[in-house]
Amino acid sequence: MTNNYTNQPPNQPFEPFHVQSNLLQKPAPPGGARKTPGNGGETSLGNFDWNQARWLVMPVFAVIYWATDRDPLLRPMTIVVLLACLLFRMEGRARNIAGVPLTLAAIKLAYQMTPAATILPGTQILLTEQTKAAMTGLPWVPMFLAICIFYLPRTANVTGTILRAGAFALLIAGLIPGEGYIVVLGMIQYTLFLGVLIGLIADHPCSNGTPGVHPTVPAAQA
Repeated sequence: MTNNYTNQPPNQPFEPFHVQSNLLQKPAPPGGARKTPGNGGETSLGNFDWNQARWLVMPVFAVIYWATDRDPLLRPMTIVVLLACLLFRMEGRARNIAGVPLTLAAIKLAYQMTPAATILPGTQILLTEQTKAAMTGLPWVPMFLAICIFYLPRTANVTGTILRAGAFALLIAGLIPGEGYIVVLGMIQYTLFLGVLIGLIADHPCSNGTPGVHPTVPAAQA
């Protein structure tokens, strides 16, 4: 016998149906505010705003720069600081891919930067520690890149892309055999002015002819 009123076969139970109720939904946070990742958080000391708390790190950068500038033995520490800032600001997938090779290259680069007389690659010129530091930009260039990367916004911008590219090139230079990293670090130091200038002009609100409107820049995967 065929059931003419429903599509359900005879002698079969009906499938259960669900009724959504507003009472079963999770309550919203007090005040109707939702947490925004990266803007703040809640700790045992209370709520804090990351955009304000991160400026407390500035004295740490100042102390590191002062110590590394006075003691040549501490100058390789700037490579570790740059690596930490770069990995901290990278996205999760990019960090998983580039984290290991960048770390190994940075460790090798820091080991090569120990104070010692160095022969300039391709020549017989003996470089003293002061000359090598001046050519590679230690400790200024790594600290400059580290601080800029740490404080620049996560939104797509040309300046941040150029600085991250310089940081990548500086750290990967540790994979070059011998003292070849000196040439790469010297090129980064002497081209940093032009790169930052181009980035600042491209990111300027009036660079596209419309005041207050930023040009569209593809999102950087760093």
